[in-house]
Amino acid sequence: MGACTKHEALRASPAAAAACQNRPAATVRNQAVQDALARSLLDAAKPASVLWSGTANSPRKSRMFGLAIDNTRLGLAAKDMAQAARDGRRTRIVFVNAHAVNTALASRVYKATLASADRIYADGSGMAIAAHLCGTPLVDNVNGTDLFPLLCREAIAAKAGIFLLGGLPGVAASAARTIADFGMEQAIVGTHHGYFEHGSADEDRVIDAINASGARIVLVGMGVPVQDQWAERNAARLRAPVIAGVGGLFDFFSGAVSRSPKAMRSVGCEWMWRLALEPRRMAKRYLVGNATFLAHALREARHLRAAAPVLPAHTPASRKPELTR
Repeated sequence: MGACTKHEALRASPAAAAACQNRPAATVRNQAVQDALARSLLDAAKPASVLWSGTANSPRKSRMFGLAIDNTRLGLAAKDMAQAARDGRRTRIVFVNAHAVNTALASRVYKATLASADRIYADGSGMAIAAHLCGTPLVDNVNGTDLFPLLCREAIAAKAGIFLLGGLPGVAASAARTIADFGMEQAIVGTHHGYFEHGSADEDRVIDAINASGARIVLVGMGVPVQDQWAERNAARLRAPVIAGVGGLFDFFSGAVSRSPKAMRSVGCEWMWRLALEPRRMAKRYLVGNATFLAHALREARHLRAAAPVLPAHTPASRKPELTR
């Protein structure tokens, strides 16, 4: 028999709870795993200034690939989401990384979905490199996984519950348990897996469950482009004012997929970790996809430079002739 989690112990009978207490070795191992998970998830890596070199004076919007990127810091993005949820401000959010850009540039429909979002955040080192090439460096790596713990804290303060939708059966629920174990159990008000037929009666039941939960924020983890298109199509049916596509966030917080060491994340190399963990599944996305994205970024930079207005050359004012005696 495996060790009891905190939640299982709370639900157990006194005899079962006592049995849990009699397995200290397993408990220690679970606590070690929990501590490692906390270290990898709760503290965002400080972005390397060589990639994220924007300052407080940087433009608040960075226009790339036909998208108006919100150039802000991670904490401010989390605070904005919670405030929008509290105030009832309808806000659809997308996190755009290199893979999303490649997908958007191959699909006008998906590009329109991204462009029509209320907030567009740049996720990952690829977007930071593209921003440098385009002359508008980003101030931070605003990705959903690092934002999630900050959002949970802000959501609790704003009394804005979060619903997790997506992933394999049990994954979103496991991610919610992780957040609860981190002391933020009030943040999550419901979960549901992402394996239901879109446009079906099952989807209707899922939307009913989200609305019944009282959630003010819905995080959708279904992958690109499905999650963002689902959010766009169903936002009006949800009582929650804030909805965002968050990719594989639930996999990380459930422990199904491990995050890279903080040092790798700091310099934008988390993709290498993912590639090492799942080489067959991730090779096309990261090896072919990253090369494709860099080609797009160089083309975009050339396009923006060519479209920039040419300022007239500065000619010094002619000096008045000096009077001579």
